[in-house]
Amino acid sequence: MLVLEVFLLMMAGAFAMFLHHKLRIPMNTPGHHGLEFMMIFVVLRLSSNLRYAATLAVVGTGLFIMLPGYGASTPLHSVSYLLPGLILDLFYNLNENSMKRIIALALISGLAYMSIPLSRLLVVAATGFPYNAFIKFGTFYTIVSFFTFGMIGGLLGFGLDQIRKSFNTQNKT
Repeated sequence: MLVLEVFLLMMAGAFAMFLHHKLRIPMNTPGHHGLEFMMIFVVLRLSSNLRYAATLAVVGTGLFIMLPGYGASTPLHSVSYLLPGLILDLFYNLNENSMKRIIALALISGLAYMSIPLSRLLVVAATGFPYNAFIKFGTFYTIVSFFTFGMIGGLLGFGLDQIRKSFNTQNKT
């Protein structure tokens, strides 16, 4: 049963990257895929009993992005997608009760997704390899945009988890 749950978590992470690749929403705003990414990862984190559920999901994301044609412009690109799951699990495992509060969950989701452009900023600073969003939108706007979309995605995930819980309690009665 554990192997099946790990497999499903990894497939959900791969599905998040598949959506990122296939949903080409012309918003012209960096980080807008944080809506579906963080929604999926927050639902997985809140509904799984595994200690590192979000991390397992982003491992699936990292593996999927390495497939040819699915967006890995550099090997570090897939590494940056591991950070939101790691951060989400870190904060969840530090204080599970605060993750059940909507404000804390929203802020943590925003910080987790914001880690993607922050890690790319470090790569730009260390290597000089350009990141198109920083060139097109500027560093500050890109980071704030990732935070905002990650926060909204976390709120959507929280809402979906609350709906799931209400269905479970209705089915028990």
